Amino acid sequence: MNTRPTLAGYACRARGLWQTAGTLPVRLPVSSSARLTALAREVALPHTPRLLRVAPRLFLTTLGAFLLLALPLAGLVSQGVYGGIHRSFAERSLRESRLVAALPPVVAALSGNAAERANLNTLMNRYRVVLGADYVVVTDRAARRVTHPDAARIGEHMAGGDFTAFLRGRSVTETVQGTLGPSVRAKVPVVDGQGRVLGLASVGFLLPRLQDVFREVLRAALPWYLGALALALALALGVARRVKTEMLGLEPEQIAGGLRQYRAVLNTLEEGVLVTRAGQVFVMNPQARSLLGVAGGTLPLPWPPGLPLPAPGAGPVTADVAGRPVLLAAQDAGDGAVVVTLRDLARVRALADELTQSQRYAELLRAQTHEFTNRLHTLAGLLHLGETREALALIHEQSARHGAHADAVRSLRHLRLSALLLGKFDRAAERRVTLTLDPLSGLPPRLPPGVLDLLELASGNLIENALEAASGTPDAQVRVLIAADPEGVVLEVRDSGPGVPPELTDSLTRRGVSSKGAAPDGTPRGVGLALVVDRAQALGATLTHDRVTDAARTWTRFTLDVPLPGGEE
Repeated sequence: MNTRPTLAGYACRARGLWQTAGTLPVRLPVSSSARLTALAREVALPHTPRLLRVAPRLFLTTLGAFLLLALPLAGLVSQGVYGGIHRSFAERSLRESRLVAALPPVVAALSGNAAERANLNTLMNRYRVVLGADYVVVTDRAARRVTHPDAARIGEHMAGGDFTAFLRGRSVTETVQGTLGPSVRAKVPVVDGQGRVLGLASVGFLLPRLQDVFREVLRAALPWYLGALALALALALGVARRVKTEMLGLEPEQIAGGLRQYRAVLNTLEEGVLVTRAGQVFVMNPQARSLLGVAGGTLPLPWPPGLPLPAPGAGPVTADVAGRPVLLAAQDAGDGAVVVTLRDLARVRALADELTQSQRYAELLRAQTHEFTNRLHTLAGLLHLGETREALALIHEQSARHGAHADAVRSLRHLRLSALLLGKFDRAAERRVTLTLDPLSGLPPRLPPGVLDLLELASGNLIENALEAASGTPDAQVRVLIAADPEGVVLEVRDSGPGVPPELTDSLTRRGVSSKGAAPDGTPRGVGLALVVDRAQALGATLTHDRVTDAARTWTRFTLDVPLPGGEE
């Protein structure tokens, strides 16, 4: 399955993730809507309700934050303003009370001057207006009012507060609930020339209610508050648009869903996948980590040292990673990104082996079909001619031949290998080659894992090559020996063909090298023996070839020696 186009598309869409690793931003020539449409064709994007999208979410969050902060902030400001007003009035009250206490008419009135005392209330009311105070009260030593804005209150005892400090010559400021309401006032002693305390002078200011101050603060701050709110909402909308543009028009949930989908795809691929850019790896799925032996590490990582980076589109290259052969292929993903796929070469070769075996079995079935079709046609003709005796003779002949073949392969004791040899008998008959299985052939009922697969692969390839080499020669013959001895298993295939050309003696088992040249249908040659050698090396087996001569003729011999652990038979 070719997954690289999809992975290349993923690499293009993942460039936003690469930019977070320090690369420069890239401006794509296509619009966000076009990219979103293209992405939606590949991934089912989660639906996001309108109110949960980026722009409404930022708008509502900013609005809610301002609303939640507005009232507490106004309350704190009002408390501060109220405290400032209180301190200002207290200082003013003390300062002006001292001024009143030092006035000669006040000292004279409290010293017993009846005329001054009679005019004192009128004088203090004028002072109250001039000072901007709410009341100016003068009392005698007993704290009975001598002056008051309300003439009916004159002669009454002054209400609230400390009435002992002024007798000791001390001035105080206090906040009390008086007859006119809550007020801040000062009490300053009035003294004569001899330093005697004659009474007190008090200038008071009614305090505004905290609710009134709160409303005034809100009224003054509301235009600024609304302006700041409008600016914040405008900035929130601008940021939301910018963020959405950078996110290809996607919502956060859609980005998360898309990444989960792509991560699921990457993590379930059999191949390792790397996305590299400027010598750094930005994407590495678990299969790639396993093949490269990279247990941890936060991306991006430098390209693994010693690992070749294939040129995009130039074809796969092989590399050795920790003693394991790996096949690498690269494809350009655009914008300097390269998607590299890694495959375990041993697995690729195993799949190639299976394909080769399947092709061999298909050829054997075709040969058997061809052989039996010819026999059926012959039988049909004999029966049509009424030659039943000849037809029966032909049937008995074929039955005897197949029975002999079945008896010959029975000593192999392994069904698949026996079936392979039976098919090769029919294949040899089709090529006009005499195939003989040595009577000494035989295998133990049990073989170590992998040995039987190697015998099947080697038998199929070597016998097929021998049939092709002997075909067309006089008295063409192929002899096969498959036997076990105390040291291991031996597969020997001889053919009466012309032998291996001298120039190919040392390179015959390399991939792509063949003594038969190119196939008529363009199928690559020089693969079978290379697969056999690769599988044999994995099991410690060896494949050799030579020319041997017996009393009758000269043979080309291929020998596969497979050792068995512990001398198993």
